[in-house]
Amino acid sequence: MSFPTAAVLFLIFLAPLCLRAADTLSVGAGRSYARLGDALAASRDGDFIRVAAGTYPEKGLTVRKRVTIQGEGWPVFDAQGGETILDLRADGVTVRGLVFRGVGVNYLRECGAIWVTEAADALIEGNRFEHDFFGVYGAHVRRVTVKGNVFEGLWGKETANGNGLHFWKSDSITIIDNAIRGHRDGIYLEFTGNSTVIGNTCEKNVRYGLHFMYANGNTYLRNTFRTNGSGVAVMYSRNVDMRGNRFERNWGAASYGLLLKSITGSRIEDNVFERNTVAVFQEASSRIGLSGNLFKDNGWGLRIVSDCDANTYTGNRFTGNTFDLAYNASPENTNTFTGNSWDHYQGWDLDKDGIGDIPHRPVELFPAIMQDHPQAMVLLRSHFVTLLNVLERMFPTLSPPTLEDRRPLMPVARAARKAP
Repeated sequence: MSFPTAAVLFLIFLAPLCLRAADTLSVGAGRSYARLGDALAASRDGDFIRVAAGTYPEKGLTVRKRVTIQGEGWPVFDAQGGETILDLRADGVTVRGLVFRGVGVNYLRECGAIWVTEAADALIEGNRFEHDFFGVYGAHVRRVTVKGNVFEGLWGKETANGNGLHFWKSDSITIIDNAIRGHRDGIYLEFTGNSTVIGNTCEKNVRYGLHFMYANGNTYLRNTFRTNGSGVAVMYSRNVDMRGNRFERNWGAASYGLLLKSITGSRIEDNVFERNTVAVFQEASSRIGLSGNLFKDNGWGLRIVSDCDANTYTGNRFTGNTFDLAYNASPENTNTFTGNSWDHYQGWDLDKDGIGDIPHRPVELFPAIMQDHPQAMVLLRSHFVTLLNVLERMFPTLSPPTLEDRRPLMPVARAARKAP
C-alpha cells in the first residue's frame, strides 16, 4: 500500500477516533455522577465537568487530567474541618464558579482549599473560598492564573491562620482582581518570580496584605492594601515594579504601608500612601526609584535606615504627615531627593516657576529624638519642638548636609495662594 493511500485511510477511519469531541460530565443529585470524585475518575483530557448546585462533603480529591470543572448556582465543596479539597496535578486545569469551605487548621501541612502541584497553565477563576486555612497554594508551578475570586480566612490568630494565596518556588503567576480578607497574609510569594499581581484588594488580614521574599522581576499594579495588621512587607528581592497601588490605614506599632527590606534595582511609582503609621520603611535597600507617589496623612512619610544607598526620590508629594522623613542611615548620604512637594517647606518662589528658590531639608530634629525616645511624643505640638526643628534646618547635626531637596516643588495650596 502506497504512503498516500495509507494516509487517506487513516484520516477516514482512525482520525475521528483519536480526535474525539470533549464529553460533558454532570455531577449532582439525579445526575450522571453523584460526587465529583466519580466524575474525575471517568473523565479524560479535555472533558467538561459541570457541578449542579448543592453541598458536597469533599476532600482529598486529585485532578490528574486536563479538565474544566464548572459550578452552576454556586455548589459548595465542604471539607468539614478536614484537609485540602482539590489537588491539581495536571496541566491546563480550569476551576470556576465553585464555593470551597471549611478547610481546617493543620500544623503539619499547609492545607489549602486548592493545591496546585508541579503543574502549569491552571486557571482558578470566579470562585469563593470561605473560612479555609489556606485558599490557593501552589508549589513548583508555572503560568497559573488566579482571577476574580473571593477569599475569606479563619479570622484567627496568626499561628492558626493560613494565607489567601501562597506560591512557593513557582514562576509566571498571574493574580488579578481577587478580594482577600481574614487570612494571615493576603498574598504570599516565596521564590516566585516573573509574575504579575493586578487589581486585587487585600484588607483586614491578620499580618500582611502582601508579603514576598526572594521574588524577583515581579510587577504589582493597581492593588489596594487596606487595614492589614502589619501592612505590606517585601524582602530580599530585585527588579520589583510597584505602580498605581493604594496603601491605606495600616495602623499599629509595627505596621507599615510598605516595608522595603533588602530590595534593589526596583521602582515604586504613582502609588498612594494614606493614613499609615509609616508609609514607607526602607532598610538595606538600594537603587530604588520612588517617584510620583502621594504621602498623605501618615504618621511617618518615609523612614530610611541601615545603609540605604543610591535611591532616588522624585516628584513625590508629602502632605498632612506628622513627620515627612526620618533618617538614621549612613552619614555619607548617597540618596537623592529632587523635585518633591513638601507641605513643611518654608521657602518661597519669587520667580513663580513652581520651584522653591531655596533647598528644603526634610529631616527635622524632633523625629530623630522620637526614634530613641518615643515618650517625647507628648511634646509634639509645643513651641520648644518647633524651635528644635528650626535649629536643625539652620545647623544640621543629625542629618547629612547633602540630604536636601535642591529643587522642591511648591506645595499645591501655597502655590495657588501666591499665584498672581
